Amino acid sequence: MIQINLLPLESFRQTYSGRLLVSIFGFAMVALGILLYFYYNMVMAPNLDKQSAAERQETTELNRLKAENAVSLKQTTSFVEEMNKVNIISELEERRRDQARLFMGVADQVINQASWLVSCSHDNGLVKIKGLAIDHEVVANFLSRLQSLPMLQNVDLLRAAEDTVINGVPLVSFDISANTVFGAPSLLTDGLPSESLPPQEKLIKMVTLAAPGLADALKPKDVKKKL
Repeated sequence: MIQINLLPLESFRQTYSGRLLVSIFGFAMVALGILLYFYYNMVMAPNLDKQSAAERQETTELNRLKAENAVSLKQTTSFVEEMNKVNIISELEERRRDQARLFMGVADQVINQASWLVSCSHDNGLVKIKGLAIDHEVVANFLSRLQSLPMLQNVDLLRAAEDTVINGVPLVSFDISANTVFGAPSLLTDGLPSESLPPQEKLIKMVTLAAPGLADALKPKDVKKKL
């Protein structure tokens, strides 16, 4: 009887099968690596480059907008400061005109041949009037006429006494005080169309778009102000 040992053959088959699997796995890994390499270079890399380029462009655009915003804010701040200076100068000029109108208005209330102004002064929102009249009725009439002036408030008779004699004629001397009320400066309110300066309301809206915090400096304080 002939006996054949098949164990070496089975061992060879297992070894060969194992090596084959290792070879196939190695080949698959190499193929996968090649595929990943081509996928990265042909698909992912261009997309990453595009994304990087887009990010760089966005950063550049953002920096440009920041720079423009800084310049715009500086220009707006300078404009508001100049407008406030102009408004102060305009207010001083209008106050000077208001004082002239006030003195003329007070003088117009004097009853000719029955009362006379001795002095009229205006300081820090208070006007003081000294005068003479032929009697107390004329003083009361003059006081009433002053109360009708829109530029005066709280008109008050401080003193009225028959203590003066001129050329043998007894006269009543009197002192009157009142607060002055002048309108707000009209430069910002009305604007200057001839100089392309819009009215205050529109100007505030324009400044608010550029710098909301600066617009408060242009908003009207009081419609009327005692001066």
